[in-house]
Amino acid sequence: MPFPDFLIIGAQKAGTSWLASNLSRHPNVWTPPLKELHYFDERIKELPFGASIIRLSRKEYTDEDWYPWYWRYQLQYLLKRRFRRYGENFDPETFLWALKFFGRSPSDKWYASLFEQGQGKITGEATPDYSILEEGMVARIHELIPSAKVIFFMRNPIERLYSSAIMQLRNLRGMGREVEATNVEPFFESFFQQPTVVSHTSYLRNLEKWRRFYPDEQIFVGFLEDIHFYPVRLLQRLYGFLGLDPSHAREAKRRKINPGLQENMPSQLAAHLARAYYEDLRRLSTRFGGYTYFWLYCAEKLTSGTLDKDEIPYPLWDSRFWEEWTKGAHSFTPLNTQDGEVHSRSLTGFSKVESA
Repeated sequence: MPFPDFLIIGAQKAGTSWLASNLSRHPNVWTPPLKELHYFDERIKELPFGASIIRLSRKEYTDEDWYPWYWRYQLQYLLKRRFRRYGENFDPETFLWALKFFGRSPSDKWYASLFEQGQGKITGEATPDYSILEEGMVARIHELIPSAKVIFFMRNPIERLYSSAIMQLRNLRGMGREVEATNVEPFFESFFQQPTVVSHTSYLRNLEKWRRFYPDEQIFVGFLEDIHFYPVRLLQRLYGFLGLDPSHAREAKRRKINPGLQENMPSQLAAHLARAYYEDLRRLSTRFGGYTYFWLYCAEKLTSGTLDKDEIPYPLWDSRFWEEWTKGAHSFTPLNTQDGEVHSRSLTGFSKVESA
């Protein structure tokens, strides 16, 4: 069965939409019309019949049962963006794919059929929730797709958590559940403690689960900073990892995909997250070096008690911390950002993963 050749498994809010969009532009790559198929984390658990009707009738959104809302959002996206007019925008292949995705009962055979239109090309999908799958499901994926290339991008945990919270606030607003200004601080406090939110930020533990089944040469680890500073060089390296012609990387989209709307984050909130994730940041810097040294440097500065403003530029590479770090006026080894060196690479390019 034509299972995908690569999986972008996360992390959430770490550039996966940009990656999926740019990879799909390569002439020898095919990706589904929708990002995030959610087969191995959600659809695989569905009843064999009637699940679509249940999702259409269910209006409530809860943290534990969010997928029906997301499924309806994807359906509306295709109806509005792809099938709105029967003219030059109508794509019969996308229409047939949508009938299969929304109308048929999920199974391993069904999942493989979603990639049939890409036969003859490198195929793949991006679902960030795959990074937090339990070990048994990762084993199931390996049984089905042992040769798959796994792509995992990371972001400074302080930024990732804040970006995820802002996205949740935006989603709640879109569903008519606006969080009042006086309740935003309690919302943040509760949100950051949710098990799923914590799991998405546990990079080393998530990587270790996938490494138990996939060898290091099949796992690509990337950093959001490379997307920002060196998008073309990053794509060249990623294309090489997938066995693709890297010359097409010159056509990389430089604009953000699904950008956040915030330009600053509260300093006290950033300091709280820095304290909470300091040990994780220390371990990440030991494991990967490069940009993760900058993440640890930010945590040191945020917890030093010397912040003189209520807000700090976001993302943190727009803050004064970046200039200080790149000049090397500290104890953390800086990455040479002047020579265009991309830090993202397959796991074989890093030293042994510290036990998670």
